[in-house]
Amino acid sequence: MKIYQFLIAGAVALSALPAMAGAQEAGQLQDSTQWAHSPAGARQALATPDPQPAPPPAMTIDERHDGWVAIHHSPDHGLHTDLCIAGAENEVLMVRADADSLQMRSADDHWTLTPGSTGDMTVRIGAYQHVFHMQANDATTLSVDLKPKEMAELLNGMERGQQATVQYGERTVVNMTLTGSAPVLDRFRGCAETNHFADLGHAPDSRANPF
Repeated sequence: MKIYQFLIAGAVALSALPAMAGAQEAGQLQDSTQWAHSPAGARQALATPDPQPAPPPAMTIDERHDGWVAIHHSPDHGLHTDLCIAGAENEVLMVRADADSLQMRSADDHWTLTPGSTGDMTVRIGAYQHVFHMQANDATTLSVDLKPKEMAELLNGMERGQQATVQYGERTVVNMTLTGSAPVLDRFRGCAETNHFADLGHAPDSRANPF
């Protein structure tokens, strides 16, 4: 899935750690046996500096509930954030923010879109309804640039609602649950505001109270 594709490399690296650790232990045991017969080899091994700890991952999951996930990207090992993402893990509705734009996206790996082609996507959530004029980024992804007010209204509708209906043109309709989306989208708002991408307001009925 596109919302997770940037995490695949990190997962592969983590899965290799147990095998690497076992090999390292075996190597150390072999070296300790050799050191009894080769003091010079022992001194050389002890003089070798320990490997540096691995840097934190570029993509970090900030919040995850009931099929919804918020993620941010850091280009410099956590010092700064250059991208905030949140959305459904089924990729029907996703939002992203960076220094240049706010976007809503929708994706499906089974689509065969022509890049640059356009079409209307209607989102209905209770009293909220909006027609988005989408454009194909690639064969499987649609996107649209939004103004801060448009993005805030979409987030408000999603956080208030329980179910969403997404209709592509006059042909395809997808119904999806919004359960779990509120804390994920609230984290997305905070990510966008903290990093000065946009002020998207606060979640409906949110309370800023530490107790």
